[in-house]
Amino acid sequence: MRRLARNTAFATVALGAALGLSVTQASAGALATFTVTGGGAYTAEAVNPTLSVPATQLQCDSSDASGTIKNGSGLAGAGIGTVSNISFNNCNVAGIGFDVTPGTLPWSINLDNMSGTDEAHGTIGGISATITGIGCDATFSGTVEGYYQNSTHTLHVTGGGSLAAQAGASCLGLINEGDHADFVGDYVLDQTPVVSSP
Repeated sequence: MRRLARNTAFATVALGAALGLSVTQASAGALATFTVTGGGAYTAEAVNPTLSVPATQLQCDSSDASGTIKNGSGLAGAGIGTVSNISFNNCNVAGIGFDVTPGTLPWSINLDNMSGTDEAHGTIGGISATITGIGCDATFSGTVEGYYQNSTHTLHVTGGGSLAAQAGASCLGLINEGDHADFVGDYVLDQTPVVSSP
C-alpha cells in the first residue's frame, strides 16, 4: 500500500485547525484564548485527500491521522494540539504510484479564531514530507490552513498556507523547487469534541 506520511496533520491533518475548540472573544490587543471540552487523544480519517501543485495533483484513496488535543479552558491557540501520526494510502500521480515519508514529528495544531459558533479556524505547522516515485523526489515543508466543524466533527484541511516544494525537488518537470502546494482533505473524527465559549 502506498502511503503519504506514516508517523507524522492531521489532521490534519490533522491535517490546520483545532479539534473541539472554542474562542473567547478577547478585548482589543489581548490574545484570544480557547476552551476544549472532550480533548485528549484522537483519530481521524479522510477519503480521497489530494496534494496539488501548479502542474499536477497527487491523489490518495484515504488518509488516517492521530494525535492529541489539550483539554481545558484559557488555552493559548499556538500548539493547542499535535499530529503525531498520519498516513496516506494508495497515492498516485497520473496513475503512477508514489510513496511519501514524513519529516520531524509531531506537527503542531494552532488555533487562530472562531467563525460563528461552529467553525474553529487555524493551521497545522511544522509539516515536512517527501514524496518519491519513478523519476520523482520532492520534499514539501510549511503550514496548511483549515477549520474544525463542530456540527459534523470534521477537520477540513483547505490548502493555503506556506506549504511548498523545497530545494532539490525534481519530478519530470511536474514538481519544481518553490512550487506552492495545496493539501486538501476532510478528516472525520472518531469522537465528537465539544466547542464552547469559556
